Amino acid sequence: MATPKLALFWLLLQLLALAFSFFPQACTARSINKPCGFTFCGNLNISYPFRLKTQPRSCGRKMFELVCDNNCTIFPMEHWSFYVQHIFYDNQTIHIVDVNVDSHNNCSIPLSSLPSEFGFDTSTYGEMFVMNCSMKINKSWCGANYINASRCSSFPPTNNNYLYFLDGGTVPSAFHPSCTVEALVPIGLHNIGGLSTFDIYQKLMMGVPISWSFNHDPQDWSSVVNVVWAFSICTKHGDSYSPSLSLRPYFSIQYRSTDFFCYNNRK
Repeated sequence: MATPKLALFWLLLQLLALAFSFFPQACTARSINKPCGFTFCGNLNISYPFRLKTQPRSCGRKMFELVCDNNCTIFPMEHWSFYVQHIFYDNQTIHIVDVNVDSHNNCSIPLSSLPSEFGFDTSTYGEMFVMNCSMKINKSWCGANYINASRCSSFPPTNNNYLYFLDGGTVPSAFHPSCTVEALVPIGLHNIGGLSTFDIYQKLMMGVPISWSFNHDPQDWSSVVNVVWAFSICTKHGDSYSPSLSLRPYFSIQYRSTDFFCYNNRK
């Protein structure tokens, strides 16, 4: 009969689960990452927890994999990348610059948000939104200062859309209904209000120092997605919102700002 076989199957499953609970290392041994000495990309020392893409996967951490391209160190993500200028292992700090902030390409737009494993000194640095809007917006809307994000003199739309910088402290109710948030970009300022496009790019080209941290659990934590910071956009001002959030891989945010109408300006 099938019933005894089914009972035996469930018994074996329970015994297997019990064995894994007593010997978790058996499940995680292949995901343990260890230091593999150091290597160089140009003059930059690459050591644990970082590794180059050309090194074995057992070296360093998956989320700290770097690419060496013509002696330039790049921190690649799925939807963005940073140039790495310096790595300070003593205080776990890495100085980065958005690859899109290239002085040789005057039409590039910064679109690199930070993954949740990294933070920065909020007493010195801040973040700003990159807004993708389907219509041209006057400089101010709902009290928020929309700054032209294009360095091209003619300010042409990209795919019939317009890109703006918006201060990172802007409440979501001031997001124009024609806009989506493309990125939350780190910058060496607390507030970009009143700055010109040129001033903002000058700051962006200076880059920002960010710090990294991770737990020392032998399991590969890189598959655990921390999205708490994303929801802080809607809650840090103490207002009550019900946004529709769609998290792209590696913690980027993109949501329609039609959920955040500035009601006092609606007609």
